[in-house]
Amino acid sequence: MAAAEVIGQKVDDDGERPRLTLSEKIGLVIGNAPNTFHYQMIQMYLLFFYTDFMKISPAFIAALFLISRIADALLAPIFGAMLDKITTPWGKYTPWFLILGVPFAIAGWLTFTVPDLSESGKMVYAVVTYAIYSLFASVITIPSQAVVPAVTKRIEERITIAQLGFLFILIGALIVQVGTVPLYKALGGGDDSKGFSIFMAAAAVITIVISIFQSVRVKERYLVAVKKDKKSPTFRQMFAATFSNKYAIILYVYLFSSAISSGIRSGVQIHFYKYFFNNEGLMAIIGIVVLIPTLFGVAFSQRVIRRFGLRNTVLAGVFINLITCPVFLFIPSGTTGLMMLIAVSVITSLIGGFASPAQGVMMPAAIDYTEWKSGLNLNAFMSSFNGFIQTFATALSGAIAAGALTVIGYVPDVVQSDGTLFGLKILIGVLPAVFGAFAICMVWFDLTEEKQSRISKELAERRRNA
Repeated sequence: MAAAEVIGQKVDDDGERPRLTLSEKIGLVIGNAPNTFHYQMIQMYLLFFYTDFMKISPAFIAALFLISRIADALLAPIFGAMLDKITTPWGKYTPWFLILGVPFAIAGWLTFTVPDLSESGKMVYAVVTYAIYSLFASVITIPSQAVVPAVTKRIEERITIAQLGFLFILIGALIVQVGTVPLYKALGGGDDSKGFSIFMAAAAVITIVISIFQSVRVKERYLVAVKKDKKSPTFRQMFAATFSNKYAIILYVYLFSSAISSGIRSGVQIHFYKYFFNNEGLMAIIGIVVLIPTLFGVAFSQRVIRRFGLRNTVLAGVFINLITCPVFLFIPSGTTGLMMLIAVSVITSLIGGFASPAQGVMMPAAIDYTEWKSGLNLNAFMSSFNGFIQTFATALSGAIAAGALTVIGYVPDVVQSDGTLFGLKILIGVLPAVFGAFAICMVWFDLTEEKQSRISKELAERRRNA
């Protein structure tokens, strides 16, 4: 069995390293803000940017999203396996914050920049820039997810990290939802496409600065080195160990269900606000409205998790989502409809605030379970399937949203027909509920907190005896 690398730190009586400082916890998860920002920009604005500013047909965009993201999804596990096999002089996972962060940031800026080219030239430009952007988007979160089990084995610390992580996710999402429309309009000075480019250039600078901070601040404590007389596991062994873990499978199904459900909704959200309510600014308004209930949910999530458990807290979020999605079918376009929209948003954001930190604890627990069961430490490989799923779900949801716009007769910058508006309701309400129903699989996630603690102690004992 692999021996734990000694890094010169004192060990507590329970076999664990000293507790993390607040700055270390922030270093682990601050990257969630730019990562979420870029993900949300792809989900919520890229389709809109391509159709309304670059004047590319929805059918072409659907094919671009699907082909590029499927290719990226297939590369994610390969990248994860590589990370688990390679250790650099500067660490195993932390150097990748910077290695990936810089090109990812630049690609995001270029993707949201309209070139002075012909129609066909713009299509080629979109293919190249989006392919690069989506490639980095598919792997950018792997190091940050893989490093958590290498930094702490304590469940309570992981919950705190997940809470902080969700706050940074919220910051990234809020910047997109609240700031994008007013900022790109203000920065553009009447040229909205120029405003998008300046906005994404500023985001690129911030992304790079955060990547540097993470690379410097995060310290790996539980590096597992393979003995010289033992070969590293093959890709086949990694795959077998991962997918013989039922908890990993359940999480992957849940993540895919949630990602494709939210992806379809996000992809047409601005179209719905712009053409149904005749108010693009609702993107910012709704973002502000959901802030307080979301923060309240996150603040009290640890108490809720202690009271109801990780699984039940996540399931509450699943069922609330399934119940509220169909409400969009009955929302009228006037003030009453706006009040209904706000009410649904507040309820879902509150329960989502409770559930999101719980989700963040489950994958590290599944990774520890694989190590406990098979003896293989597969932090990056298992985390890479999160990227695979997120990428594939983004591709599929983006293609569904773009293709569906063509089916329902959407035409940019004109008054939409009643049939098209009803089609937007289907896309933002019914389809997310259909795909979100698969998240009920969390019912079978019975890796309780007590069992997780027992596994952590056994792993600590193995490290001491190795």
